Amino acid sequence: MANKFACKSASASTTADITARSLTVSAAAQSKAYDGNTTALVSFSDDRVSGDALIVSASSANFDTKDVGTAKPVSVLDIGISGLDAGNYALANTTAPSSADITTASLTGHITADNKVYDGNDSATIATRTLTGVIGAEDVSLIGGTATFNNKNVGNGKTVTATGLSLSGADMGNYALASSGATTTANITAIAIAGSVTLTNKIYDGTTNAIIVARAVTGVVGADDVTLTGGAAAYEDKNVGTNKN
Repeated sequence: MANKFACKSASASTTADITARSLTVSAAAQSKAYDGNTTALVSFSDDRVSGDALIVSASSANFDTKDVGTAKPVSVLDIGISGLDAGNYALANTTAPSSADITTASLTGHITADNKVYDGNDSATIATRTLTGVIGAEDVSLIGGTATFNNKNVGNGKTVTATGLSLSGADMGNYALASSGATTTANITAIAIAGSVTLTNKIYDGTTNAIIVARAVTGVVGADDVTLTGGAAAYEDKNVGTNKN
């Protein structure tokens, strides 16, 4: 039987939908040094079609508290997308959990030291203690420590080194000292000592000349090697007398 039909076209058309692709966004928070607030920095990843242009953002990302800790929860809220291909996607989530660390902030300790009169040792007295790096008015202070001069001898601008410094205060847990030591300068001034002499008696010779037979010093520290030397002595006048000056 002969074909009674002929196809006028080898193609046909109709309609159908392309629906938005569900997009799941994940957030990865970055660890940070303590800065006194809960703000977190995050990066995003998602399951977009390779090559599509999407920008993922969020209105906020915050740690649970501002304080130092490991694996601290981070909440990422109000996730949104933009970009050339954003209209082809529907967000599966607008929040994303993450975690990261807040590490201690580093503080530097500073001291001043008192000047002192020579006392035969290198010990120094810390006069003041201060910190740099404390955030705002947080309660952190520098305490303790012992200090020494570089040697026991008299001098100006001598190096003083403190060791064993530490932190105190309600917020100290969020900080760490860069070093438990600090340096400054101070002076050691000479100690005053008194000298005395013993004179020999003499027969009148018409002069005021006196002969020193012994010399002594008082006020010398410990077993320091200090002696009184030299000098000349004279009576107040040439005349005979007892207990003359």
